[in-house]
Amino acid sequence: MKIIYHPAYISLVKKLINERKEIGMTQAELAQKLAKHQSYVAKVEVCERKLDVIEFVEWCQALDLVASRFISNIE
Repeated sequence: MKIIYHPAYISLVKKLINERKEIGMTQAELAQKLAKHQSYVAKVEVCERKLDVIEFVEWCQALDLVASRFISNIE
């Protein structure tokens, strides 16, 4: 099974989406903080594109999250 379809990865992405929405940030605003196109954020959020570790950390920083703390909440 590809990691992008693994239930744990899907759960991680859903939690990132929830965090983004909780702070009232749009996909476009997140994309701007990441210096990416909005379509990049959309593809990650629908699991068409996988985040690598560095991208995950950058994503957390853009959402003002501590990546290690975010991960520990998932484990």
